[in-house]
Amino acid sequence: MSRDAKFFGVHACEAVFACRPDAIHRAFFTDETAPLFGPLMKLLAARRKPYRVVSDVELGKVAATRHHEGVCVVADPIPDGDSDSVLRRLLAAPSARLLFLDGVGNPHNVGAILRTAAHFGRTALAGDADGLPALSGATARVAEGGAEHVPVLRWNHPVRGLDRLAEHGFARVATVVNGGVDGGTPLHEAELPARCAFLLGAEREGLSPEVRRVADVAVTIPGTGDVESLNVNVAAAILLAEHARRHG
Repeated sequence: MSRDAKFFGVHACEAVFACRPDAIHRAFFTDETAPLFGPLMKLLAARRKPYRVVSDVELGKVAATRHHEGVCVVADPIPDGDSDSVLRRLLAAPSARLLFLDGVGNPHNVGAILRTAAHFGRTALAGDADGLPALSGATARVAEGGAEHVPVLRWNHPVRGLDRLAEHGFARVATVVNGGVDGGTPLHEAELPARCAFLLGAEREGLSPEVRRVADVAVTIPGTGDVESLNVNVAAAILLAEHARRHG
């Protein structure tokens, strides 16, 4: 893993500063956003780490994007979660959720899901180590700070990871397309235990057969059928909202 990663976007950079201040190596601001980051500048100065106030154009070159929102922080990458410690945290809560992403490779979708998961809390994210996108600066910006609060697990053997969750009392809940052949139970009628692992597939392909086979139950989000499916982040938000409504 690269030593440095670039984070941009006001909320994403604020979250890096709040959660991992010692991981920051340098920072760049525009005149407009510099006043928002006075404490960060003070910390960097005390640690003899560089920071600069630059033009919008120069910041775009530094961040390699025009969607920088006036700030770019260079810091250690967000570390992957450790399955053992994350599982202990989830089991310590009265209710918990895990979102398993199967073939969801769009970094912006992953960022949006991290934002949603951070909103509801008690949630971790997991996926195939080879398929889950890295937590890039673009992902962190879309997550609006959520990437610093939701642990991400990368499993070399996803089915094995899902089986381990089942051994600890997690129901593995597959999400299927409204009106699909899998015959999912409407979400509002389905039993959702206090601990659930929601299995979410890519919008076109859905869940892989290997992941679908380990599901304990399948649910669908009822709709008109005028569109084939929901965006995966929207589906995740509905699932988490319903679980939180029932279990807090």
